[in-house]
Amino acid sequence: MPGVTGIMGGTFDPVHNGHLAAARQLRDVAGLDEVWLMPNATPPHRTAAPVASADDRLRMVRLAVDSQPGLVPSAFEVDRGGISYTIDTTRELARTFPGRPFAILLGSDAALQIRSWHDADVLLREARFVIFNRPETTLAPQTLHELGFDPARTQIVHLDTPAIAAHQIRDRLARGAPIDDLVPAAVADYIRTHHLYHG
Repeated sequence: MPGVTGIMGGTFDPVHNGHLAAARQLRDVAGLDEVWLMPNATPPHRTAAPVASADDRLRMVRLAVDSQPGLVPSAFEVDRGGISYTIDTTRELARTFPGRPFAILLGSDAALQIRSWHDADVLLREARFVIFNRPETTLAPQTLHELGFDPARTQIVHLDTPAIAAHQIRDRLARGAPIDDLVPAAVADYIRTHHLYHG
């Protein structure tokens, strides 16, 4: 059986060094074949729409993972369009890549919200998960069990990644402050060239 492919979904508005550090560590710590960074088309959990278009967010992810072994940009949700429900994505992946095992990569903060997700019961029954704890948020196995995660299909790992949030980058850009310490150089260049997030 081929190794497991991890799906790291998100808005990636913009993708930053924290995302990449998490993806690299997850690849190694969880023993994943690959990690697919998959920007959503329309995020189901945000009241405000992403600032950058889906195409721009996908292009930045492509630039960010270029020459990063085992990290793969995925246009799966952007190409499908509409609201990016994880259950739809997992089912479509299973149809498109039969026999290939996928795991949803979730930060413990997102895992705590799983009951509010679209068709959460079905998703928890059908999908496998890798939950990553970070120093600021740690979930106990008992909590995950109470939320409905099946221990047989849930792996818990610990990461130590830089605490970067996309809104910090957008705030800095709005003030005209540099972001070169927060995003890959190619992403910073893309943002500058395309005048994204500027006030």
